[in-house]
Amino acid sequence: MGKIIKKNKGVRPLLGEKHIWLPYTQMKNHLPQLEVKTAKGSKIFLKDGSVLIDGIASWWSVAHGYNHPHIISEIIKQAKLLPHVMLAGMANETTYKLAHRLCKFSAMDRVFFSDSGSTAIEVAMKIAWQLHINSGNSGEKNKTKFISFKNSYHGDTTGAMSLADMSDGMHQKFEKLLLKNFSLQLPQNKNDLKKFEQFIVKNKTILAGIFIEPLVQCAGGMRFHEAKILHEIFTIAKKHQVIFIADECAVGFYRTGKKFAFNHAKIQPDILVLGKALTGGTMTLAATLVTKKIFEKFSGNSLDLALMHGPTFMGNALACAAANASLDLFEKENYEQKTLEIEKILKTELEKCRNLKGVKDVRSFGAIGVVEISADRKKIISLRKKFIAAGIFLRPFGDCIYIMPALTIKKSELKKITNSIFKILS
Repeated sequence: MGKIIKKNKGVRPLLGEKHIWLPYTQMKNHLPQLEVKTAKGSKIFLKDGSVLIDGIASWWSVAHGYNHPHIISEIIKQAKLLPHVMLAGMANETTYKLAHRLCKFSAMDRVFFSDSGSTAIEVAMKIAWQLHINSGNSGEKNKTKFISFKNSYHGDTTGAMSLADMSDGMHQKFEKLLLKNFSLQLPQNKNDLKKFEQFIVKNKTILAGIFIEPLVQCAGGMRFHEAKILHEIFTIAKKHQVIFIADECAVGFYRTGKKFAFNHAKIQPDILVLGKALTGGTMTLAATLVTKKIFEKFSGNSLDLALMHGPTFMGNALACAAANASLDLFEKENYEQKTLEIEKILKTELEKCRNLKGVKDVRSFGAIGVVEISADRKKIISLRKKFIAAGIFLRPFGDCIYIMPALTIKKSELKKITNSIFKILS
């Protein structure tokens, strides 16, 4: 197994080095882990004394930067008062306050809390299934299949994996073990939309819902689509009474310049899934939000109508305190303007890479910048090493070098990232 970091003489390796199992990593020959001492804003301070500018905000979650004083203060207050109490039979002000604020912030009506984006997706699937079961219409019980799109990613749990593109990608090996859903090409024009609607009409009796990452398919290759396409997909779903589920774990909370990516298309989903930046990237928390119309299908005198689901730590008070503090910042400060400023720099600076050898495409949207290259695994690993040596932290995947920084990143820090990408690719 690879060493954690290159140690100075006399420095002991991390306890647990021989026991930890890392994510998305071949443990036999992975790159050295970077031992972190602390982090502030967009900077990560390593124990060896070096400093990295984080260009991906810990998987796009640290929206306000690391160690934001307001969020940390609210977490400490809550920890001293009540870190956690079960949500079944117990109410705590912090969690209920977040439920109210989050629904108001997103224009949804009810929220079901869970632990992570993947588990929130599972909850959304379960809600969509049971919605049809609860209808009392025997024909609706056949509505068990979901539509998702090629290159989509909705998480690594079993149900979430079944929404992935099984023609390619890391979940392909599990295809025979997973639920059978429909993975379609995301429409790009009127003809595609016509074919998409024809598919909906043909399969309407078995469709439980449509899952989509609005405007940006992130982990599937940072692929963008237009707001008008999203609007048309939504319109077709509504026309044929198919549940529309927006997965905004990655693009929610101003990542694309609006509160939520679906706002660009002027639509409102039936079910909305949130995570990552919900707590400002400080603690794990996710939410599945629904409209009043959806929620009412679970209301009645029979317990059989209820959503029988309940993660142990759902609505965790400590995490909800962090989320409330994160919402304070989103509501108080002009994050739409912050994102537009990031977008302007990304578009200008990354465009310099377009004509470099091996560069296939350059694209930016909101606080997301992408340089698509011709690359294999060895080249990607080599680039990661060079980025670290240049004092920046990026983690390219597939053929994409991407930037998704904290929305509070300084202009000088962002330009150091873009300049480093240009120099290294040159």
